[in-house]
Amino acid sequence: MNCPTTAWTSTSRPTSERTAGFTLVEVLVAGVILALSAGALGLTISNCMRSLTLARDYQQAAELLDKTFTKIDLIGPARIHYEGPSEGLFDEARHKRFAWQAKIEPRLEGHLYEVTVRILWETPSGKGRFKEAQTLLNDPPDSRPSELFWEDL
Repeated sequence: MNCPTTAWTSTSRPTSERTAGFTLVEVLVAGVILALSAGALGLTISNCMRSLTLARDYQQAAELLDKTFTKIDLIGPARIHYEGPSEGLFDEARHKRFAWQAKIEPRLEGHLYEVTVRILWETPSGKGRFKEAQTLLNDPPDSRPSELFWEDL
């Protein structure tokens, strides 16, 4: 017995079936989301790198503050107040961007000196920055060796 075959003459598919794949709109939306995410990630990384560079600069400035205070304490604030130096540059290659300034004022009480040191530098973008610290140092007469000089330390 022959079964009659039915030929579909309609090219439309039933509405419950869906073809595999994405529509053009879905691909475009995904591309826009990906582009925005990549841009935000790039901006975040750039800001992180800038912050890291600034943090390194401030760390170096803190180390240089300590070094400058140590030199002033070794030589004696009274001698530096009268003989100098009160400003300068750092010799090491990694500190070439940094400069220092010292302000030393005698106090009325005993042999105290108010010492303010400022470390200055310029960022790669050209913005000037500084870090400053202040302390009091006691410097009785003849309490430090006179053969120490700034350049030797």
